[in-house]
Amino acid sequence: MQVPSPISRPSFRRLISAGVCLLAACPVFVRAQPAPAKPAVEFSCLVWEPLPLPAVYYRDGKSYLPLEFSPGSRSQLYPLKEGTDLELSVKEVGADGAATYKLVGKAPLVAGTRRMLFIIDPAPEPADLPLAIFGVDDGLDVFPPGTFRFANFTAALLQVKFGGQTTKLPARAISVVKSDVPENGGFLPFLIGDANGKTVFETRLFGQPTGRDMVFIAPPAKPGGRLSVKLLPQLIPPAPPKPAATP
Repeated sequence: MQVPSPISRPSFRRLISAGVCLLAACPVFVRAQPAPAKPAVEFSCLVWEPLPLPAVYYRDGKSYLPLEFSPGSRSQLYPLKEGTDLELSVKEVGADGAATYKLVGKAPLVAGTRRMLFIIDPAPEPADLPLAIFGVDDGLDVFPPGTFRFANFTAALLQVKFGGQTTKLPARAISVVKSDVPENGGFLPFLIGDANGKTVFETRLFGQPTGRDMVFIAPPAKPGGRLSVKLLPQLIPPAPPKPAATP
């Protein structure tokens, strides 16, 4: 068994390559069919490193609106009132001074969701567009506070041991596990085993009743190396108390 390992920064290009298969294999991730007409969607974005592009805009109907990224963290929430896809573009100004927008990345919305998280990275070559994007349903109904969400971007069956539970996590699948920590939070052992139960990664994760953390599990950078594990935490403010009933 390996010694306890810190959570490391994975090569996200490997996550993007695995993510394309994961999207098709897991219904929580983006589906290929267009989403039906629905009310406005909110979305946030995640980049691990600064993108090698100038300012990026997203299209909402006929408008192009700027995005701001915070590498390694979720961006703020943005509204998307029109469209069935997230389309990202960069602004180009012609010799006549007229501005146009060039498409650099595109991903469909998950049908029926009201909130999404889009993970963005330079696309592995060859690619039609310079940005690879995939999205997950980020609604609190599927990923509530007090849980951890594990995403297996490897090609192998893994066994996730966390919160007193052992969960079999097939290749390119995800699972949500309740942390069951006290009010002030606490550290919980987190182990990843191979298909035979042998521990291949071990550390501790800090859970909170108001927190939800997504854990990305990617293949090793080199054959025979350690799994690459990346944590994306988020705190959800508690709902305000309901007003007392009027006598």
